[in-house]
Amino acid sequence: MGYGEKKMKWEKLENGKWKLLGPSKGKIDPNDPNYSRKLRSQMKNINPYCEECEAIYNLADPCIHHLSDSPEHTAKYKAHQQSAKKKRDKSPGSNIQKKL
Repeated sequence: MGYGEKKMKWEKLENGKWKLLGPSKGKIDPNDPNYSRKLRSQMKNINPYCEECEAIYNLADPCIHHLSDSPEHTAKYKAHQQSAKKKRDKSPGSNIQKKL
């Protein structure tokens, strides 16, 4: 079986070309008014494993290592960097070297 034969129905035309019969299952129409909601719900079903976090995350809410370049994810990454910087600044005694 070739790619997409299970999900899509095709009809062979007289001129030898193929025509798609109806919308394919699993695909989301980008012109749909509920596109973002449907896309987010579909992304929640994809759960890859992050080797750096050693945890499973979903694509709707990715871990800090797998953020995209979207404005929402950029803001999330900057907030993470600021909180990490505050944590480093709170514990100044841990980096003090003792004189030998």
